[in-house]
Amino acid sequence: MARRSRSKTLADLEGKLGGIRREVLEVLRGLKREIAKREEEVAGLKAEYAKGEELFRGRAKPGPARVRRRVRRSRQVNWKEVFSSLPARFTLKTLTRHPVAGRRPKAHLYAILSRWKKEGVLARDSAGGYRKATAQPKPKRRARRAKPAPARKPARVQKPAVQPEGPSA
Repeated sequence: MARRSRSKTLADLEGKLGGIRREVLEVLRGLKREIAKREEEVAGLKAEYAKGEELFRGRAKPGPARVRRRVRRSRQVNWKEVFSSLPARFTLKTLTRHPVAGRRPKAHLYAILSRWKKEGVLARDSAGGYRKATAQPKPKRRARRAKPAPARKPARVQKPAVQPEGPSA
């Protein structure tokens, strides 16, 4: 029987090993993808755990994960100052153009005008708009105290009739 040449068997083996090697590489790539996917899941679970732990300890407030914006509050307006800065005759449009008062809604400005009218420092202008009253503002009325009711006179009690004392018999 003739012997096969050694080179042929090595070539056969390399061909078979090459196929096996490719299959092993595919399995390894699949495992690598699976590991990466699981690591992402673990990272997400760790983040969720940390968030829950903060909530449990009272450090964070529950709510959406978005960034919360601070709400800007308007500063309090000194309406006496605004009134003094207005011209003698003005309109609502003038008031809306005021640097401080103009930031307020029109409904608020109407309420302020109404208050000034009640206080007597402002009056309607015949030409339209408003005018500053020349008279001093009316002083605020003090609440009147109720006068105390007159004291009642005590009810008269009839005294028993005086009987003349005479000789007793």
